[in-house]
Amino acid sequence: MNSLSSSPAAALSPAAPRQARLELIEKSYSVFTWLFFSNGVGTVLSNTGPLLTLLRYGILLMGLLLIAARWRATLRALAKGWLLWLLVALMVCSLGWSMTPSYTMESIRGEVLPMSVFAIYFSSRFNMREQMRLVAIALGIGAVLSLFYALAIPSVGRHVGGTFDGAWKGVYSQKNNFSTTMTLTILTYFVLSIVNTKGLEKRLSQIGLLGSIAMVILSTSKSGLLIFITILLIVMLARLFRWQGRRSVLVLDLAGLGLLIAIALLSVTWQQIVIGLGKDPTLSARTFIWSGAIDKVMDRPWLGYGRAAFWVPNSLPARQVGALADSGDFVPAHAHNGFIDVAIDLGLVGFGLFMLGLLATYFIALRRAYQAKTPEDLWPFAFLTLMAMSNMTETVLMNRVTLYWVLYMVMFLSVRLWPPRTPMLEATVESGLGSIESNRESCRENGVVGSPATEVPNRVPVAPSKFGTFSGRD
Repeated sequence: MNSLSSSPAAALSPAAPRQARLELIEKSYSVFTWLFFSNGVGTVLSNTGPLLTLLRYGILLMGLLLIAARWRATLRALAKGWLLWLLVALMVCSLGWSMTPSYTMESIRGEVLPMSVFAIYFSSRFNMREQMRLVAIALGIGAVLSLFYALAIPSVGRHVGGTFDGAWKGVYSQKNNFSTTMTLTILTYFVLSIVNTKGLEKRLSQIGLLGSIAMVILSTSKSGLLIFITILLIVMLARLFRWQGRRSVLVLDLAGLGLLIAIALLSVTWQQIVIGLGKDPTLSARTFIWSGAIDKVMDRPWLGYGRAAFWVPNSLPARQVGALADSGDFVPAHAHNGFIDVAIDLGLVGFGLFMLGLLATYFIALRRAYQAKTPEDLWPFAFLTLMAMSNMTETVLMNRVTLYWVLYMVMFLSVRLWPPRTPMLEATVESGLGSIESNRESCRENGVVGSPATEVPNRVPVAPSKFGTFSGRD
């Protein structure tokens, strides 16, 4: 009997409940880890240092066990992501020339390794639709917790006094971090509202979308709203003008010309636009920090100051940059530009490696979105665009533990591990040749786990055996 067909014996197998429990544990671990990397756990735990450290190393240990259990998929992820691992290796090696080695060592142990291990596990374990759903759950939990703290404990969930008095920050450290995370939440739920066809899931996605939009507004972050509107237009255009023959090439060329014109106009009028939004034309002294940070990059141009070694207390170069923006003894938390911070940490060598990987991944994601057969194929392109825009005025890229960096690593690997669905695969699933879930259970009984390591290269589904299986996409 074809194992793609539903099998009552497989459904009643003693291994099925055990496998279901293991899958629940893995998904729960993934959701909690995403919530942790979004920095939403610290507020809930009252920023208890020892407990947060224990959780950080617990995440690392669990990730190591999981990637060891799926060592074939892990090896494939390592091979596909070689350019990314060169950058990670440079972070580790920067301990040798770090300006403050103690901070660099702490960052490598508690940040670089846990984030990298989890990215390997998550990208090789779940397909892209599953990834979106799990990330959405974590972001949704963060949004609900933020709502609770803003309403029930406003002294924690809102800014009290000062320039940002009354602005929502939820379970995050500052309103801009809150806005950046909620903008990612908007994007995730927007794409999921397109993906989901089931009534309940679609309604939940739409509720999450509307709720996260409201929270960006309550954060009083105008830049967050502008980024959201821009990303929304980009995603809609990508869906509207995906491959339609020669006409779509013409449309893409015209869109590129329009974008160049818009950038040219913006370069002339950006100060007037910023003033019109009620903002300081120096972007809250960011331009002074950018200028000073770039000067510091030129002092150590090739390899930088070391991972997480520059913006630390008692750092003389950081205080010199801060003095440009504030007359007091001010040390900025970061450069307020993710790309500049990459160059500060790892120099022009690290910046070049990062940009090479980003552009290569963006090209793959753009092609995937342009030829999209399923809506989730828009997800990598939309996220990478959001990441690039968000890091123009904030550092949410490689600054300590950050959700964006982990998600970037996951996207870098996923677009190489999970090719887009083909029409043949879609037709097979829709024609009722078999339940994907029952096929997945059958594979597990034979000791084969549906993962990129066991996919058929040409994406043609085959009957599972101990030598290979259908990939297990839902």
